[in-house]
Amino acid sequence: MSQNYDEIIEPRENDEQRAARENRLRAAKISRRFSEIDRARIRPLAAIVAGAGTEDKSRLKALEEEAAQLRAELADMEDKDENN
Repeated sequence: MSQNYDEIIEPRENDEQRAARENRLRAAKISRRFSEIDRARIRPLAAIVAGAGTEDKSRLKALEEEAAQLRAELADMEDKDENN
């Protein structure tokens, strides 16, 4: 028997499969962070609408900048996936 028992039962993933799995995991993390950012926007937006939020504008700006970076990363991942 030339093959290891583990290799017969569970084949090893190749580099392409590993990269695809890692991209799916990163995309899922980005998606979860988008949800967190959306929830974090609620309080500052409510304060601004109520006229009580001064520092809340900077918090919203920081959240939007992070979301923009994540959108760019996700778009880059999707472009690379389409090209492969």
